Amino acid sequence: MTFSWSRALRRTVCATVCAAFLGAGLGACGTDADRGGASDLRKTSKTQGMRFTDIVGRDVSLKEKPKRVILGEGRSVFATGILDRKHPLRNVVALGSDLKENVPDYMAEFEKVNPEVKNLPELGGFMKGDVTVENLIALKPDLTLLSLDEYEAGRKTGLTERMEQAKLTFAVTDFRAKPLENTTKSMDIFGAVFGREKEAKAFNADWRRTVELVKKRSEKIDPGKRPGVFVWRAAGLSDCCQSWNNSNISQLVNTAGGKNLGDSVIGGESGAVTPEKVIAENPKHIIATGGEWSAKRNKEGNPVGYAALGYRISPAQAQDTVNRLPGVQPGFAALDAVRNGNLHGLWHQFYNSPFNYLALLQIASWLHPDLYADLNAEQEWLKAQKKYSPVSGEGVFFSTNNPTQEK
Repeated sequence: MTFSWSRALRRTVCATVCAAFLGAGLGACGTDADRGGASDLRKTSKTQGMRFTDIVGRDVSLKEKPKRVILGEGRSVFATGILDRKHPLRNVVALGSDLKENVPDYMAEFEKVNPEVKNLPELGGFMKGDVTVENLIALKPDLTLLSLDEYEAGRKTGLTERMEQAKLTFAVTDFRAKPLENTTKSMDIFGAVFGREKEAKAFNADWRRTVELVKKRSEKIDPGKRPGVFVWRAAGLSDCCQSWNNSNISQLVNTAGGKNLGDSVIGGESGAVTPEKVIAENPKHIIATGGEWSAKRNKEGNPVGYAALGYRISPAQAQDTVNRLPGVQPGFAALDAVRNGNLHGLWHQFYNSPFNYLALLQIASWLHPDLYADLNAEQEWLKAQKKYSPVSGEGVFFSTNNPTQEK
């Protein structure tokens, strides 16, 4: 990912073509993922202009540095907060509703230190199809940042095409689908867009340091000794059992030295694994993602069983809920992972956050504790939040069941 700033238009064929596109009012030129990969050549069209390649290979051009930015996904404040702890909403004019809806505990803490977020317009959800071009135009954005999920949903509904027709410039980032490939690239994009390249570089250096450490240690593990792992996505919130193929949290599992159960069952990026399959495979470890989901209800309107994790969660609450979790699915209490104290709870929002590298470290520590006796993921989390987050890292973000306490 290369960004450049210049004082004059370089007279190259590429620049001439892009100038023609800009003259026609289009915000992006070049390729997207269907027509090739990202190019490393990035030139600017004027003194304060910028060009970069987004995650799907689109060449994004702006005549000036953006001063009005829409965060299509509200959880993008995880990234803007890393870059600017004191002013994470600088130049942000609207954001998606997912932050309030899906991470209420973080939102409550965020509002304490950034009360202005209450006054920002909420777009709704690109994934839900309740965002319109008219809504976006009214906000007069210089740039809209979309997650990969939002971009793909927009392509299916025609929203991104309508955005292009309306001359609404957008760029695509990704912390979710392929975290190990796209996190640092996405942080580079955020850094360039918000003028915080130095901060993005510093964070990426810390991210790479941890990821490379885990990769090197995992290389020493005999393939035959990689434990089987089932990633139980949003355990208890829906019919059992949602999971991932080699993507998202499951990609972290494989990188940490585990063998992800979903790889041999799920055809696409994500999908379901039947309870019978989980019981038959009897994985050594189960990693259940959880959150502050006390307001969630099942089809009958009753509170759901889940692993309580996140901000404002106490250690006692986290322990009690992960101990009770096997009870939501018949047969799971007899699994080796549960009986041996290898049922783990992982904060669900790691699946869509630049802090995914800390989830990787914790997963590696669960799977191979002897290799990580010198590191403590919880302490690293607190250090990272103090350094890179506008809110405190207090709460519980990792948990493990105690079979002697299960009810």
